[in-house]
Amino acid sequence: MKLTPVQTTAIAEFLGGKSKLGERPANAADWQRVIERGIPASSAEALKGNLAVSDRVLAALLGISEKTLSRARTAHTRLDPVSSDRLFRVARIGALAIEVLEDRGRAFGWLKCPQIGLGGKAPLSLLGTDIGRDQVEKLLLRIEHGVYT
Repeated sequence: MKLTPVQTTAIAEFLGGKSKLGERPANAADWQRVIERGIPASSAEALKGNLAVSDRVLAALLGISEKTLSRARTAHTRLDPVSSDRLFRVARIGALAIEVLEDRGRAFGWLKCPQIGLGGKAPLSLLGTDIGRDQVEKLLLRIEHGVYT
């Protein structure tokens, strides 16, 4: 995966920036190290706040229980690599949505609204799996190139 500097910065912002991540990943290799070590649970909270979603939705996106999410938050621990990868996936799609739709609020709204190009499903509801992420990413790229369905 190729990440532009703009995307790398936008992803980090989604996850609370350096204050939450503890560093500023500059490229895909940096993100790989962050994900393997585990993204701090505070970054998941930052994403939750940015998207204005519930613990239930966030936990589903991360593939963990709400209880596990709550424990990680309370203990100020890092997510495991699998949950970290899922968190990164959501942040990356959020950054792409902002880039394509050219407005943060519009992008966040788009992620939550059913889309014809996704069979009437909300993009956010598909980001729990890689195949769902792929569908959302392809739709965003079609929108970017003027093909809306």
